[in-house]
Amino acid sequence: MTFSGFVVPYHLGSLRKGVGAGPEAIVSSGGLSAVPLASVQTIIVDEASNEIQTCIAVDAALATAARSARHAGDALLVLSGNCHACLGTLAGTGNDIAVVWFDAHGDLNTPDTTESGFFDGMGLATAVGWTWRSLTRQIPGFQPVSEHHVLLVGARDLDAGERERLLRSRIRHFAAPPMQCTAATTAAFRAALATAPQPKSAYVHIDLDILDPCELRASGHAVNGGVSIAWLEAALRVVRDQKQIVAIGLASYDPTCHDPLATSKIVRRLLNATFPGSRESSD
Repeated sequence: MTFSGFVVPYHLGSLRKGVGAGPEAIVSSGGLSAVPLASVQTIIVDEASNEIQTCIAVDAALATAARSARHAGDALLVLSGNCHACLGTLAGTGNDIAVVWFDAHGDLNTPDTTESGFFDGMGLATAVGWTWRSLTRQIPGFQPVSEHHVLLVGARDLDAGERERLLRSRIRHFAAPPMQCTAATTAAFRAALATAPQPKSAYVHIDLDILDPCELRASGHAVNGGVSIAWLEAALRVVRDQKQIVAIGLASYDPTCHDPLATSKIVRRLLNATFPGSRESSD
């Protein structure tokens, strides 16, 4: 398997600010050395008339590049500032895909449920077609993913409206164990992943704030009660065993919150767990 890498250095409409600086910090610190990449492309767009339109333009540019890579047979590795980059990645993979979404947050808000107005808190809701449907038509190839193909893992900070909508949906939620990595907790995740029939191909989304801040403070949105690096590695191996991973997204790292060299070492561990035949570089 060959891999095409994509660097999306945006925080909403801002280039290389906050978590938008994270993707390039990871790359320059050797975070991608675990995976043999055929190419690495940075996605840059002209600023649009407003923040959300710029986000959609970023996702559209990523979609075009990702579709080309998938047509060539490459798996996708996307480093982004924001989780909404999943829209461009999924447009490249097609909608007949399982989504395993590791995140401290649900990203399931809509404009009617959000308590902050934060567009990136709507990333997964947009991916399953709950909101922004007119705008996502501007992303080439994007179609919503079926709710019952989504497993949300570890979300521990949900707005009230978001939680209510999740309970009414067909999205499955696995409440990952905080800072535990045992055979039992890994087996529970394995069972959750296998609960319902899903497509064999999978997109794995990792918002780095899934990890407890005592191991990695990924951004200013870090929330206590997260999983350990070791548990996340074990969970990724489970996904690797059960699915054909055709795309992975890593998002939401602000290099002012945690040392880039230390963060890149963690990223290498996660990628090494995700892809058979990847390599862990020496430190």
